[in-house]
Amino acid sequence: MNKHQKPVLTGQRFKTRKRDEKEKFEPTVFRDTLVQGLNEAGDDLEAVAKFLDSTGSRLDYRRYADTLFDILVAGSMLAPGGTRIDDGDKTKMTNHCVFSANEDHETIRNYAQVFNKLIRRYKYLEKAFEDEMKKALQPHLPSSFLKHGWQKKMPTLLPPL
Repeated sequence: MNKHQKPVLTGQRFKTRKRDEKEKFEPTVFRDTLVQGLNEAGDDLEAVAKFLDSTGSRLDYRRYADTLFDILVAGSMLAPGGTRIDDGDKTKMTNHCVFSANEDHETIRNYAQVFNKLIRRYKYLEKAFEDEMKKALQPHLPSSFLKHGWQKKMPTLLPPL
């Protein structure tokens, strides 16, 4: 009795479902892309708002919302203590942030309009923005917040309650 072996397919690969494929969480890549675009936008806040609106479809604002608001408020990513992570490297920081803005009412109101446009366009960012502002309103503000005149800028930036 001669047994014949069944043929075996070679070169077979396992299919993975799309729901099983996970993207890596890389906030530094997101930061680099966002900071580069903000720095290229120039001094015009309208150009900054257009850049943020157009890149929302390419960059994952939902996933990196904390990093997004850290950059828009402080100019770079913040460490858990409230200090900037990239304080020494100027290529990883932007000047289009609330910290580096003038303390006059008109300038801060223009930044608030940028935040409002962004939140109106991407509704899911509202919760992340509230969380970022709660961090900034804590009774024990980090020294970096105090150093940049945050108390004077905060009432203009927040919507009336």
